[in-house]
Amino acid sequence: MAQIRPAALLPDSAPLSDPFALALRKIELENNRLIPAQILFLKSANLLPFRSTVNATVESRHAQVRSLWDEMLSGIGVQRGLDR
Repeated sequence: MAQIRPAALLPDSAPLSDPFALALRKIELENNRLIPAQILFLKSANLLPFRSTVNATVESRHAQVRSLWDEMLSGIGVQRGLDR
């Protein structure tokens, strides 16, 4: 299975205390922790009754994140989806 490894993009010289480097490492750690749970959720027949509720909740959260992302971009003068 392919994995996205954002921390691999960091140069070896990146300080361990750098906030950006810390964030990328945390994202990678969280992604690795969540993948087995996602596989179990997708494959388990026992969890089938909960899938629609979980999917709706995840979609709602994604919409919130997209809204915040657009707001942040707008705050720095960037509109999402426009080539500049």
